[in-house]
Amino acid sequence: MAKGNRTHPVVTNLIKILNDNESGRKSLFDIDGFTESKVCKILNGSQKLKVDELSKIATALNMREIDIYTYPNVFREVKDYNRGVKAQLTVELNNDLKDDVLRLVFGNSNLELINKT
Repeated sequence: MAKGNRTHPVVTNLIKILNDNESGRKSLFDIDGFTESKVCKILNGSQKLKVDELSKIATALNMREIDIYTYPNVFREVKDYNRGVKAQLTVELNNDLKDDVLRLVFGNSNLELINKT
């Protein structure tokens, strides 16, 4: 890798995965076309990692490609179950507490706007 270039985050994550998984590096050598030299070049940044190679690596490591991107976190799709749901909360306070609660919720800068309504 040329001076001044940083290692791609996916390669950085791949290095972490291999460090955390002792058998991981050996499983990379089982991939057709992956020699020890090729793996070293990918990991040190002198050879770019292609998308199809990333897919092969993920398969060899029993991972999804996206989990290599997000490592050590595992990507989970969030389903929006609350779409269209609106919640409203009404709290009745005496005037002494009203300003304190509004300041706590909205901050000092928005207190004047709130009091105008």
